[in-house]
Amino acid sequence: MKKVIHYVLILDQSGSMYRLKDEVISSFNEQVEMIYKLKKNEPEVDLKVTLCIFNDTVNFKFVNCDIDQLTKLTAADYQPGSFTALYDAMGISFMKINEIVRPNDSVFFAIFTDGLENASENYTANDIKHKLKEADKNEWTVRFFLRYEDSIFYKRNLDLSESKIFNISLNKSGLSEINNEIAYCMESIMKFDKNVENE
Repeated sequence: MKKVIHYVLILDQSGSMYRLKDEVISSFNEQVEMIYKLKKNEPEVDLKVTLCIFNDTVNFKFVNCDIDQLTKLTAADYQPGSFTALYDAMGISFMKINEIVRPNDSVFFAIFTDGLENASENYTANDIKHKLKEADKNEWTVRFFLRYEDSIFYKRNLDLSESKIFNISLNKSGLSEINNEIAYCMESIMKFDKNVENE
C-alpha cells in the first residue's frame, strides 16, 4: 500500500486580498507544478490535495484530490471580497480530513491569511485550539503564513508555538517564500516517512 500524504491549503479570500489576487493565483499554480515534481521524484508516495478558499463563507475547490485530477486556479476560482472566517475554514477543513485520513497517512496543513479573524459563526478560538492539539497528537504538520503583526494575534488566541508560524510580507516575494517553505515541509515529510519505513 502506498504511503499517503495529504496537503491541505487553507487560503484567505477576504476583501483585503484583492490587491494580491494575481499573485495568489500564480502562487497556487506554482504549487501545483511543485506537487507534480515531488510526485515524479517520489512515485511511491500518493499525494492528495485539498484546497479550502474562504472569506465569510467556506468553499472547497478540491477535497482529497489526486494530482492527476488537479487543475490550476483561475481568476474565476478566486474572487476576494468580504470578511475573514478563518476559524470556520480551519474547523471544517480539519473535520473533512479527519473523515478521510487513515492511521498511517501524513497530513500537512498550510494556512495563509492576511488579516484577523472576524466572521466565523461555527467555530471559536477555543475550538481551533482543541483541534490544533489533536493535530499535534496525530503528528500532523501545521504552518501559519502570516504578517508579523497578525501572527501576534493568532499566537495569543490559538496558543501557537513559534514552530507553527512563518512570517511573510504581503507581496510577490512573500508568496514566493511561502512556496519555498511548503516545498521544504513536503520534502521533509516525505524523507521522514521514508526513513521510518526503512527502520
